[in-house]
Amino acid sequence: MVERLRLRRDEVVALRRVGLAVAGDQAWVVRTSWLFGWTSRNFVRSILRLAAERDELAVVDDQIGCPTYTGHLAHATRGVLELPYGTYHVAAAGECSWAQFAEAIIDEAGLHTRVRRISSAEYGLPAPRPAYSVLRSERGAPELPHWRDGLRECLARLASV
Repeated sequence: MVERLRLRRDEVVALRRVGLAVAGDQAWVVRTSWLFGWTSRNFVRSILRLAAERDELAVVDDQIGCPTYTGHLAHATRGVLELPYGTYHVAAAGECSWAQFAEAIIDEAGLHTRVRRISSAEYGLPAPRPAYSVLRSERGAPELPHWRDGLRECLARLASV
């Protein structure tokens, strides 16, 4: 079983620097945020599973980001390869909190589970997370559709599997 690493912010920054150094200046680097899709473990699949098991979910409401659908990112990455080498930020349009994202997942899936909004402190994360980690497509990178459009496509894909 693969165990998820729990890294402090300074460790994440150090790893990012190493990765960029290894890539060198003859590479494309794509940065994104809050990635979700129809495969693997991710927030959308976790919320769907938990919403089917419980009447109420406690979800962090004081962290804001851009949920980005893997299908949209994959398509946009092809466009990045037509650009000069460099680092590109590619993320969905719009922003939301984890709680807002959970509410949208539940709503779009036609479920009736309540979301109780809590703070990061109440959730008890092992390492602090930034309150605002919104990443925008920029530097000439392809722009992605709104995260809610990605959510709808993801749910449709999950329903067809």
